[in-house]
Amino acid sequence: MIGLVSFRLGAREYATPLAAVREVVRLQGLSDLPGMAPPLAGVLDVRGTALPVLDLRVGARPGDPGDVLVLDRPPANGGPVGVAVDRVRAVVDPMELPATGTAGQDGVLPAYVLDVLRGRDGVVFLVDLLRMVEGAAAQTGTAKAMTLLR
Repeated sequence: MIGLVSFRLGAREYATPLAAVREVVRLQGLSDLPGMAPPLAGVLDVRGTALPVLDLRVGARPGDPGDVLVLDRPPANGGPVGVAVDRVRAVVDPMELPATGTAGQDGVLPAYVLDVLRGRDGVVFLVDLLRMVEGAAAQTGTAKAMTLLR
């Protein structure tokens, strides 16, 4: 693995493989549309391209500051999608976050957790962001958000 992008959601720190992230943009100018349901938060204009943004932040209100991780997906799967987080922290070398040895315990952790790492300030969950969003959409029963992920 080349690198990890670390980010915060609430008080927790997460990381996702750098290869999955095309870019990071500020969460500014988000346009909401009638009939949207969580986790779909709206559409962001990124250099003239409409980017659907899914929000994983707990208790976030429209206009709250944050960052968006832009994930690449093949056009057949709907193209790029943005995932709003409280804050992107850094790109880190995987060697800086050693594994704790608790990953792979079938049924204990959610399917989106790839590994449990040890950071300077405690546990860092290595996650597959698309699976994480799928899980959030499934919990809220949001069929519209699920179609964005296919």
